Amino acid sequence: MGPVAQGEGYAMNAVRHPPRSPLGGAPGPDAALGGRVRTIRFPPYWHAWFARQTELRLAALDELVDEHVERRVLRRYFRRLKHAALFAFVTAAAAAHWFADQIAWLVERIPALRAFWNLVVGGA
Repeated sequence: MGPVAQGEGYAMNAVRHPPRSPLGGAPGPDAALGGRVRTIRFPPYWHAWFARQTELRLAALDELVDEHVERRVLRRYFRRLKHAALFAFVTAAAAAHWFADQIAWLVERIPALRAFWNLVVGGA
């Protein structure tokens, strides 16, 4: 590797985007899912680390990363499901209390409805 220009230091998250095609056409068949291909430049420390790894170790690391991503997606899904269930329960309880108050108010003021309610609940 040659010398690095001032201000062009290596960073773990330095993402370099290749120049756009002068034709501005569609991305090629090797393009990433998000569109154009992105090049990530790693510092020399990481180049040396990857060079020391074997295929089996890299495959195991890939599996670990996949499992971590999968667990994170499932955690997010179940958290949203839990929040939706809690919201539905609280909303249903609030609606039931509100309607119970409204029915009690109506029964208190309408004698025919009061008689019907007493018939339903078996009160005197």
